[in-house]
Amino acid sequence: MADELARSQTIPQPPEVFSIPTALVEQWGEIPTNERLQFPLSRQDIDHLLLGLLRSLEAQATLERVIVDWSNGRLEEANLSLGEFRRQNVDAQNNIRQLVAAVMASALRGRKNV
Repeated sequence: MADELARSQTIPQPPEVFSIPTALVEQWGEIPTNERLQFPLSRQDIDHLLLGLLRSLEAQATLERVIVDWSNGRLEEANLSLGEFRRQNVDAQNNIRQLVAAVMASALRGRKNV
């Protein structure tokens, strides 16, 4: 039954990777490393942190399932879980990148106001 279910499912592609804009990274690099920064964050920014951490933990649990299924010869289930792991992992990374981009942008705005 599980084999039939696994065969009928396709492995979804992971979501697009969020990239921090190059111009933002370049401007961030111009800030001296010892400069203290002050920056406001929105609740959404903090949500990105929380979701990034939680999704990372979910991805680890899914990867464990991949290894258990694979080591027990359940290759189709392992492949399905691997697809889910990839999605969760990219989601977690995207959330962390979005938080970092918000921190960078906010800190840069704060420097211009000083």
